[in-house]
Amino acid sequence: MPLRRLDVLLSLTRADLNARYGRGPWQLGKWLLDPFALVGVYLLLVTFVLGRAGEAPGLSLACAIVPFQLLMMTIVNSMTAVSTRRSIILNMSFERILIPVSAVLTEAVAFGASLTLVVLLMAVYGVAPTAAIVWLPVVLLATLTFAAGCAYPATLFGLWFPDMRVVAVSLVRTMFFLAPGLVPLAQIEGRAGDIVRLNQLTGLFESYRAVLLHGHRPAAWQLLYPIGIACLLLLAALPVYRREQSQFAKAME
Repeated sequence: MPLRRLDVLLSLTRADLNARYGRGPWQLGKWLLDPFALVGVYLLLVTFVLGRAGEAPGLSLACAIVPFQLLMMTIVNSMTAVSTRRSIILNMSFERILIPVSAVLTEAVAFGASLTLVVLLMAVYGVAPTAAIVWLPVVLLATLTFAAGCAYPATLFGLWFPDMRVVAVSLVRTMFFLAPGLVPLAQIEGRAGDIVRLNQLTGLFESYRAVLLHGHRPAAWQLLYPIGIACLLLLAALPVYRREQSQFAKAME
């Protein structure tokens, strides 16, 4: 049974990747260029056009934008995950509980390409990796866990309220600007800094900066807080998803 689930999960993810990147020899090139198109222009604008000061501002910004892109695209993909698989849901029997997980895996592959942008910026700013890099897998796992926690409620939301998807995306973007995305947490003082810490994205962004930019391990709250929120989201959404998954075919008729 676990092998069958893995096979289904990989098939769903492969179909998503083929739809996004196409087939053939250009697939790898598009995979590598996508993050530069999505993130690179924004980095150029903020870092060079607006002339932001600070320690390696482009790298600091990438430490927020790259994980946020994973979360944003996971939510966007999840909200349409059921409708885009309409034909197989209507005609095939498979474990529908895997649909949101496949959305996370699809974005994780895209996220892998985005990390090449981070490596490039580290080279540009002359920031060498330190021993703290051993914490990067933990930070990546926390990011994927939070993405998975968002994927299940996002899938249900997209199915129940398809006309509200644009509003949901706007709210998620707002979360980025209410977190230390453009400005590191260290530069946000007073009560504003305390409020910003309540944003689940804050810990993730600062974790990447700690490991990749400042060369030390993340603070415990920076990892545990988003993971805890992800667990709460899963505890709330999974029972509802399990109940509703048998009605997916009827909802699309």
